[in-house]
Formats: sequence, C-alpha cells, structure tokens
Amino acid sequence: MTNVHTVNSMISNRNRDCLECRLLSGGGLVAAGLYVCHHSKQYQKQVGKAAMYSVASVLVLLGTARMLDLPPFQDKFKRS
Repeated sequence: MTNVHTVNSMISNRNRDCLECRLLSGGGLVAAGLYVCHHSKQYQKQVGKAAMYSVASVLVLLGTARMLDLPPFQDKFKRS
C-alpha cells in the first residue's frame, strides 16, 4: 500500500508548466471559445450575439496566452 503523504506530495509537486500541459489546457480554452462562437449564431438579438462573441474572444485569447506562456499565466506555476 502506498503512503498517502507520498502520493499527495507527488501530486502537489508535479510540473504543470510543461509544453504538453500548456498545449492541452490552452487548446481546451481555444476549443471552448470556438464552441461558444459557433453557438452564438442561434441568438437573434445583436446584444446577445455581441455578448457571446465577447466571451468567445476572451476564451480564445486566454487559450492562446496559455499556450504561448504569456501573462497572466507567465510564471504562475514556476517554483522558487
């Protein structure tokens, strides 16, 4: 049986800033933004479309920033 403390320390000390992690999480945000953008076409009112396009653009920009390691994600997961 594995020591619970060892498992918890392995999980909390994992590297979350590796390239694969950035691509996966950034890609997820970009995909969510594209999903919101695609489904905003069902709104008839311009205010609803504008709000959904705004949310979609924020998600795509955050995903791009995560993939490229730009602020607000830069140095977020670095350990000193």
